[in-house]
Amino acid sequence: MNPKGDKFIKILWAVCVIPLLIGIFMIGYATKDKVEYPTDEYWVAKDYHHVYDKLTGEIADYISDNEDCYIDGDVIVVKTVKRGWYNVGALLTAFFGMFTIGLVFSTIKESDLFEKIMNVIREHFNI
Repeated sequence: MNPKGDKFIKILWAVCVIPLLIGIFMIGYATKDKVEYPTDEYWVAKDYHHVYDKLTGEIADYISDNEDCYIDGDVIVVKTVKRGWYNVGALLTAFFGMFTIGLVFSTIKESDLFEKIMNVIREHFNI
């Protein structure tokens, strides 16, 4: 490959991988806070808006709009989700992830290793 094409591919890799990593970090940041309640001491309302203490019957946690609540085995999990950060991170990850996967496949296809593997497959299957 010529030097200009090589430089272009490196720039393309940076343009795809950097936003992909930023998106992954944004998703991680958006779902960082998590509180767990054991089901033997707490119970969750049918609509998943409150976590109650079984002993006193008082509300231990009110599930707000920016929180997700679910039961994982014998634990009630309340996870704070920063929706804006999460949505932008998911969009970046999905969009630039597809481009990065395309770059990986095109890099493999253009490499000498791909040709060697294809030759072995052709010889083995008499194609």
